[in-house]
Amino acid sequence: MTGASPSARATLEQPGVVARLTAELAAARARWPEATAVTDAAVVTAVATRLAAQKDPVAAIARLRLDDLLLALWCATGDARAITAFEQTHRADLDAALGRFRRLAVTPDELRQLLRIKLFVASESRAPRIADYSGFGFLQNWLRVTTLRALVDLARGERARRVEELLADDDLLGLPALGPDLASRFSREQVSRAIKHAFANAVAALAPRQRNFLRHAQVDALTLDQIAALYGIHRATVARTLAQARTELADATRRELATTLGIAADALDSVVRAADSRIDLSLSRVLRAPELADGSEEPE
Repeated sequence: MTGASPSARATLEQPGVVARLTAELAAARARWPEATAVTDAAVVTAVATRLAAQKDPVAAIARLRLDDLLLALWCATGDARAITAFEQTHRADLDAALGRFRRLAVTPDELRQLLRIKLFVASESRAPRIADYSGFGFLQNWLRVTTLRALVDLARGERARRVEELLADDDLLGLPALGPDLASRFSREQVSRAIKHAFANAVAALAPRQRNFLRHAQVDALTLDQIAALYGIHRATVARTLAQARTELADATRRELATTLGIAADALDSVVRAADSRIDLSLSRVLRAPELADGSEEPE
């Protein structure tokens, strides 16, 4: 069995395991008769490869869900019938996950299509996410976790786009004179656009509590004590959360800017410090937008 470790191979060759998997594969075939693109040999190889990655193959094989694995392997082929079967089987879980993201500026149908792309479409750098399902444990549980992660990514991207739209062109343009390395390769406008995009992504990546506390401080003009009383926590926790949020904004902006411009992060310190000096103006503008509010952490 290609890809199987000695312990995985030994586990799969046990008579009781062989009999069980043979019966379960037959049942899975009966449930998904159209999954002919996935051969029995492909299923065996998939099981062996996945089992080899398990610390305890004997314990893992007891949790193997062969019908779920066959469906996932079938979906990974891109067969539209497989995706239809998947969505019909897991409709309730998909609807529940999608329902948590109604506030995104896309229609339910558009959101469902975006999720299909996330789960079932391969990219140049990786196989479709459905191929990540190990087969050990219910596909339903894997789907709940993976769907929420995918939708959080979509929500973060949507939030970053909105933040970037809300930022005025002059919000983050208080740049110092560009150093010779930057000036020889980029105009001030190019650097400013890159900062704007990086800062928007950094704001979108903040945790809900960080973003809410920044809103209370910047927009609502609440003191540390007032925010602490609102959430029933110590003022030191508020101060620490706000400081951490500002640090993460600067660090995340610097990292993305370095990647975008192809320059070492430490060479951008003066640029990021200049942007940070105007961070209050930028945050006040974007955090005032009601559509960027987080309802995931309300005061107690």
